[in-house]
Amino acid sequence: MSIVSSVRKTARQGPSKNFRGILLMLFSGIAVSLMSGIILHLNKTHHPFEVAFFRNILGLFLLAPLLVGPGMTHWRTGRMGPLIWRGLFSAVSMMCYFYGVKLVPLAEVTALSFMGPLFATVIAIMVLGERIRIRRTLALIAGFSGALIILRPGFHAFTLGTALILGSAVTWSISMIIIKILTKTESAITQSLYTLVMLTPITGIAALPYWRTPDLGEFAWMFLMAALGTAAQLAFTGAFKEADLGALLPMDFAKLIWAAMIGYLFFAQTPDIWVFIGGAVIFASTTYIALREARIRSRTAEQEAESKPAIPQEPHS
Repeated sequence: MSIVSSVRKTARQGPSKNFRGILLMLFSGIAVSLMSGIILHLNKTHHPFEVAFFRNILGLFLLAPLLVGPGMTHWRTGRMGPLIWRGLFSAVSMMCYFYGVKLVPLAEVTALSFMGPLFATVIAIMVLGERIRIRRTLALIAGFSGALIILRPGFHAFTLGTALILGSAVTWSISMIIIKILTKTESAITQSLYTLVMLTPITGIAALPYWRTPDLGEFAWMFLMAALGTAAQLAFTGAFKEADLGALLPMDFAKLIWAAMIGYLFFAQTPDIWVFIGGAVIFASTTYIALREARIRSRTAEQEAESKPAIPQEPHS
């Protein structure tokens, strides 16, 4: 076969799985950044808890088509306890995040949100007894140093907004660990369903003292916010099905660029250089830890496969 015909065949087959995964990851980052921009816009006229409530109830509405007919199986679960805990921690994380977006520039929100996997690693070591080696320890120290670069104690005031965003990252990291446990038996849709079922009444009750019924234009923004959030979740999950971890993680850093652009263009927010430097340090740390853990899991799986005795074959008659 000639080189030209090989190229034509590849073109007909479409982009590689890694390329599709990268596109999905980039789309997910853009969708999350746009959603954060809409949250900030809506926070000017509505309390963050009310905005969070509409994000959840409209997200549940958008998920509904997947839950009818054969989709009814997604309601079945034998892990109600962990699902409830995931919902509770997700509720705290979401309300902290939505309130924090009102007080902290979008680029700084995104950079500090990269701390989530670092907190998850620390909690997994403390609670699940995961082993920690020198390289992982150094990566964690580097990641937390990145947060100090952004916050610059003594030069940059530690505000309520900063505390809320870090609180969101901590509670989300706990939720991530519960997700890791649930993934062994529960589908992504089942987890999303029960999380939204819990988040909707929790954020609804929290929003009641501050309630202001949105007009048609505001409701349209809220629907777009929920649609972007749902699309981002699906694209993020789809990206990891399509592409290798090493190809995807660097793309997630683009969220910081999108957030900075949206903040600058629509809200006159000008992030300083320390946000990008600190964000890059945090991101490099979390990427290293994730890739190293994936490599260790792959090596362990290979060793277990090699240690299993071969199943004797029946002789052919």
